[in-house]
Amino acid sequence: MPSRSLIVCLGVLGFLLSSVDAYAQRAGQSMTVRVGTVTALRSVDLNDGNAVGGALVGGAFGAALTRSKSSSSKRNRNAAIGAVLGGVAAGSSRRPGRIYTVALSDGSLVQIATEQTELRIDDCVYIEEASGTSNIRRAPSTACETKSAALLKETDVLNELREDAAECAAAKQELVGAETDEAIDRAVRKVKLLCYE
Repeated sequence: MPSRSLIVCLGVLGFLLSSVDAYAQRAGQSMTVRVGTVTALRSVDLNDGNAVGGALVGGAFGAALTRSKSSSSKRNRNAAIGAVLGGVAAGSSRRPGRIYTVALSDGSLVQIATEQTELRIDDCVYIEEASGTSNIRRAPSTACETKSAALLKETDVLNELREDAAECAAAKQELVGAETDEAIDRAVRKVKLLCYE
């Protein structure tokens, strides 16, 4: 008959292994990462629903917009959007951003609206999506080469890309949950560190 300590150790080990699986699921397994090339861009007012309509909404701005569903105050939501877009935009009713059109490696096109303005036509990018959030980030030009297509499907490479995307999504979730100006500023900085380029 196994000793009680062995049973406890096996129970703890089982719990830890299930926690690792749950973490792997949260840390990127549900993330979709696609690669493509920016084919067009246009400046837009992110407040203009007609201009943004039909596009994925990404970046920190997309996360700030979701605050309306979970935030206890419109002031906090506006503070988050102002922090994302900078001081000049905070006092303005206009929210400058861009819509990028991306030709994906599978031949389809996707548009994504974001506050990010550093991307250019012909840039190779990753489009990351999960649970209603989206992000666009510059990728190495090698990722868009035909010879890289098979590598991008390999488990270890795909897991790394998903993990990066999951870290970005977690930073956006922190922004959604931030309640003070200080927490909002910290979360916006974290999004910029983990979700851009």
